[in-house]
Amino acid sequence: MCLLSLTLAVPGCTGRIPKSGPTRESGQSGLMNETFAAKNACNPDNHLRPFIIEWDATDRSSFEAYAANDVVVVRYEGCNMTVLEECRNDSVRGEQGAYKPVEWTSGALEKLNISNQGELVAKLPLSVGTLGGRVAGGEKFSMEYFVAGTRNSTRSAVYRDDLAGNPGCDGATHFVYGFNLGAFALGSVTEFVAEAGVSLYGFGAGGKNERSRTADKQGGDLGTCKGDSAKDVDGCKSPIRLTLRPIREGANPEKEAMKAPESQESLNAAGVINAKMEMSEEARSRMEAAQQKLTSRDGKGCLAELDAYDKLEPKRKSTDGKNGIAQYRAWCLMAAGKCDAGKVLARKVLENFSQPPSNSPEQIDKAVENMVWQHCQGKMTPRDELIKASMVLMMANSGTTKLTVKECEDNYKLILKHKDVKPNDDEDYSIINAQRDHYAWVPGCFSRAGDCERAFAVFKDDFIASRLPDMKDKAQAEQIARQSFEGFPGNKKCGTKTAAK
Repeated sequence: MCLLSLTLAVPGCTGRIPKSGPTRESGQSGLMNETFAAKNACNPDNHLRPFIIEWDATDRSSFEAYAANDVVVVRYEGCNMTVLEECRNDSVRGEQGAYKPVEWTSGALEKLNISNQGELVAKLPLSVGTLGGRVAGGEKFSMEYFVAGTRNSTRSAVYRDDLAGNPGCDGATHFVYGFNLGAFALGSVTEFVAEAGVSLYGFGAGGKNERSRTADKQGGDLGTCKGDSAKDVDGCKSPIRLTLRPIREGANPEKEAMKAPESQESLNAAGVINAKMEMSEEARSRMEAAQQKLTSRDGKGCLAELDAYDKLEPKRKSTDGKNGIAQYRAWCLMAAGKCDAGKVLARKVLENFSQPPSNSPEQIDKAVENMVWQHCQGKMTPRDELIKASMVLMMANSGTTKLTVKECEDNYKLILKHKDVKPNDDEDYSIINAQRDHYAWVPGCFSRAGDCERAFAVFKDDFIASRLPDMKDKAQAEQIARQSFEGFPGNKKCGTKTAAK
């Protein structure tokens, strides 16, 4: 029998006592570093639902802006996660997918306590870098959070080939499949409170912010999470926890199957089954999924669902302009960055389904242009870009939508860029109004976005250029512009004092 000595190696034996490394901060032997628990302490595969409490307001705002248009891609290594903000196509929103509307829940206050480093790693892995030293020094932390809703991606998976060609995606490891919205607060405590319903940070205070303790980290406002007003709801929809999925290697097999000639394998990949009743139900499900992805501005995902639908219903394909369902494909093509192809299909549908006088060439063109500004992304004609930018800014001016300052600026630049686009005739008001009257509604976008100084600067320059081009007295022209600025509803938020600066 081969016996293993604690001090001497025995000839012929392969087993050995591993070397003991330096003693850990906890006083445990360094041998603990070779255990599964130690090696996997910050393994992302064990922490696919991390809280993001260490993010500051800027990080959260950037994440929300990213998630408003695209599926968020990240690099997640150890206890560190980096949002790859350049891993997207700014010209085609939702190219890698998008997020569905929020699924609101009734919610309840949850508590989470941290008393040692093991609990910190297990419960808040992304906070090891910021809280690890304090926990190692003996501090305890208590966290309260309220989940009000969840947003999930329109894509169940993202494949490596989907990201190929975009250097901003280098190092990507995961994508955010979903995220919880609500509020949280975390702070240092001397002892944990066990009473049910007792909040340290103001939950249930009716928005009065009556906290008995100050939070070290906070997102949203727990005090508003039981309110009914729009203001209360707005205070309880901060991103607080992510659901991550690893990026899969290679190409999307379903996408490849859709491209292949029809075979038993490709038909199965498209979800085709023999029973007629089941086929009809599957086709309906595909159509509903396409509509949902279109609503989320996931144009490519929408087209994939329609491709699957077409294989299930070959006599009623979405590619056939004589079929009303083709209207959805037209919109999905536009959202996927194929604006021209979408316009062609949309015209075919309108020609087949609208009645006089709505199916006149002029009316059809107007209807298609209305689709352009609502759905088109990516490469567009100068005319289409001008129409889209002007309509987006008009909606922001009216308060129907709200843009960031950058989005206002980007769309305003497009209007200036295309100032030489020629109207088709004297009644082509889509172009005439966009070029002549944008002073009346572009500043409102900046005003509602919170940049009053920029709002007035744009108004003044465009107003004088279009309304007072021949006035020699520049000071008088500026005074008239100041007086006119507040007269437009979109600028009310800024007021006369701001305009006068």
